[in-house]
Amino acid sequence: MDKKVTKQRNVAIEVWRFIIAIAIIGFHTGWIIARSCNGTNGFYMETSNWFFGSSEVLLIFTLTAGYFMVSHFKKRSKEKGYAEKSASARAWEYTWSRIKGLLPVLILGYVLGVIISTKFFYPDYSFQQVCTMLVNSLWEFLGFHAAGLRSVGGEFFNLNGTLWFISAMIILGYFLYWGLCKNEDVVSGLLAPFTFIFLAGWWCFTGTRGAQTGWSTLGLQLASTNGMGGSATDSTAFLGFNNGLLFVLLGMLGGMILYYAIAKLKEHKFSEGGKIALTVLNVAAAILLIWYTLYQPTWFNLDRWTVSLLCIIVIGLSLLNQDYLTSLLNNKVTNEFFNYLGSISLYIYMLHYPIAIFILRMLGPNTADTIYGFWQIFIPTVIITIILSILTKIIMDATIYQKKN
Repeated sequence: MDKKVTKQRNVAIEVWRFIIAIAIIGFHTGWIIARSCNGTNGFYMETSNWFFGSSEVLLIFTLTAGYFMVSHFKKRSKEKGYAEKSASARAWEYTWSRIKGLLPVLILGYVLGVIISTKFFYPDYSFQQVCTMLVNSLWEFLGFHAAGLRSVGGEFFNLNGTLWFISAMIILGYFLYWGLCKNEDVVSGLLAPFTFIFLAGWWCFTGTRGAQTGWSTLGLQLASTNGMGGSATDSTAFLGFNNGLLFVLLGMLGGMILYYAIAKLKEHKFSEGGKIALTVLNVAAAILLIWYTLYQPTWFNLDRWTVSLLCIIVIGLSLLNQDYLTSLLNNKVTNEFFNYLGSISLYIYMLHYPIAIFILRMLGPNTADTIYGFWQIFIPTVIITIILSILTKIIMDATIYQKKN
């Protein structure tokens, strides 16, 4: 009997997801240091641009989320009886599979934020205040952070505010998947490219894509902020949308478009010259993207929309899997290792923020006499976060993702 041949998984995309997860730790490390050391003479901090550009390359996570969402839809559509279910039933089924895999870690991330950032490390918080924060933040624990349903009192949304991203993917995943089930042709051929082009164009031309916690109200963004960390207030005249939702929507739509484009390109047989050209393009885009992510160069300014295009190029070519750089990343020796790194990348993203706060608090107050360097906080944060992410994956695999024999 012939042995079944197992197809080697394309792990080039996993390498990118892991790199970006680590880079995001760097971005937030600098942010946390800056926020924690505001003294009488200003910020006591090391002047550094390390990983400052990584907030833009977060788009890579959203692109892959949109791509694999369509892949999941196409795969399930081939199953007998699946198409007979209603669009809402299929969308809820997909969303539940996402919630089941993300909500436990989302809750863990908030719990760590509560433990590390309240009573234990901030003695001025009373037990009553901590309990109030917990109760008032139930919507956050349910994953509705990005929709604006989060605590409006105190600083709770900052305890692990990075989780807006996970919240946005869960929320938007339902609506986009429902659209695919209802009418794939309209969504993929009209709504996705139309919204992607004009939303990106509006942000680019007007320069109105602010921080992910900002709010867009039909083109108007107010300077004042409410207790929810956004730029909309109770006096805002028009219905608005959280920029975090719009940012993730843009990326997921881009990932959906990539799926159909790559499916078409895979029908083409690339010549040796074509593969070399794709390799040159991939290497050039990867170098620029990593350079921008690590240090955001000031003398060679890359516009944020140029960075977005670089993200699309490297992700698209990684998924196409026709160039030699992608082939190199897919070598048999490191295939399983790279795949594992990618599998913990979202856990790293979801758990790192309170860990960075923990490291800083353990070192003590940051003053003019004891200025903590970036790497002094970043390196132990990365190590502890990776260890915690590995433990989380082991637990999730043994419980939530346990496969039936």
